[in-house]
Amino acid sequence: MEFSALNRNLKTARRTRNILALVSFSLLCVTLLLSLTLARTTRTTVLVPTRISDGMVASGNVDPRYVEGLALDAVYAFYNTSPETTERSRTTVERLASTRHRAKLLEAFDEIANDIRERDISTVFFVQKIQTNIRDLEITVVGNLKTFINTTEIHTRRASVKVALTREASSARLASMEVISDETKGDTK
Repeated sequence: MEFSALNRNLKTARRTRNILALVSFSLLCVTLLLSLTLARTTRTTVLVPTRISDGMVASGNVDPRYVEGLALDAVYAFYNTSPETTERSRTTVERLASTRHRAKLLEAFDEIANDIRERDISTVFFVQKIQTNIRDLEITVVGNLKTFINTTEIHTRRASVKVALTREASSARLASMEVISDETKGDTK
């Protein structure tokens, strides 16, 4: 082989090596920048409300956080509802309700569910504060109740819902729910 042909082959090999090294270095830099961006990114975790399977309490002791969880489940079942979720919410109310108060609670829920299905609306309760009276098993949940048609908010009201629990055998069960204050913030249209 001649020197000029060998020289051309050498220059081509070096040029290819340099391009490959430049591409590899660029990919390494991009990977490091993406890793740095990922490490600095704030993550938001959305927690779905718990679904407590039963109100069982050990040795008759009632934990404030546990009864608050039961109360929130009841409030979410009543007020975080759309036409598609009414059956699931009704099942939750039925599961949480005490034997003595189940019929009355389901009747109240059915009124709300029928209204939601007839008007094809969705409601969402945004909890702001929870006040617990552990001795009387009464929990007051304060927040904003928003009503939507599709994704458009049509109404907002501030509501305080008083949830009363009762002890039934070794369980804490839902006895009653009532809206104790209701302030309209105004219609949003």
